[in-house]
Amino acid sequence: MMRNARDVGKYLSIAVLATAMLLAAVPQVTGSDWDVGARLGYESNVNRSLDDAKADTAFTAYGSYDRLPSGESRVDWTLRATLSGSVYASESDLNQLTGFIAPGVSVFLNPVWSLNVSPFLRGKAVSDSEQSAVAYGVRTSLSQRWNPRIYSGQYYVYTNSNADEEVYSYYENAVGILAGVNWTPAFFTEIGYEYAHGDSFVTSASTITAASMPARGRGYRYGYSPAFDALVVKDTVDRHSVSINVGYDITKTIYAVSGYTYTSESGDLGSLDNHAAFVGLGYRF
Repeated sequence: MMRNARDVGKYLSIAVLATAMLLAAVPQVTGSDWDVGARLGYESNVNRSLDDAKADTAFTAYGSYDRLPSGESRVDWTLRATLSGSVYASESDLNQLTGFIAPGVSVFLNPVWSLNVSPFLRGKAVSDSEQSAVAYGVRTSLSQRWNPRIYSGQYYVYTNSNADEEVYSYYENAVGILAGVNWTPAFFTEIGYEYAHGDSFVTSASTITAASMPARGRGYRYGYSPAFDALVVKDTVDRHSVSINVGYDITKTIYAVSGYTYTSESGDLGSLDNHAAFVGLGYRF
């Protein structure tokens, strides 16, 4: 079902208000973190183009709350809530405000293995209102703490996103693995891999007609986007991502993070790739 921009704004407001109310009600406890920070990011294919990729940089500011398991019981609750805003240097139609909230339950299976299940709600308001969306889903993850330095994890995420314009709506199933090392109490590195299958939109500077699309019986959604100045088509894709992240605690409260992700995806209409990198500073209290 399509949603108009007013509906998206309403649901985003509800998500932000619910986040604020929950944060106000949550007591400060051991194992919880409040964070504020800023990141400068770069993407080589911000317009998701098959044949005319455009690069851009974005500045993102965020505030978040993480309630982690206390470790005092085998079963405990978790909560993650984030409010963030991004401004792009060139593609201003992609500027956005996002609210995210994910309550969850963690179970310590044994001293090494733990399980977390977290349903989530995300509202996103984009300058190009056609891309504004409300998404819901669930994330299930397994974590292993092999020793004080080495950890690993596996996860599954289901996402169903409903945008103002149907071509930007999607569902997705993703699975991933990660491994990290705490080299010192202040410095860590982490690598990860993710595979995802589901709907996604792509853009093209070339002329694509309904008659030229493969597997026309699948019912492609397409149209011209002023924001991308290109044809936008909804396709079913397979995506592979490889990432590396590095973090360093400058002090007990100030930390620095950076990361790089390479993404490759392919569908009936073609394939594309993207290089994304970021650097950031945060304050934890």
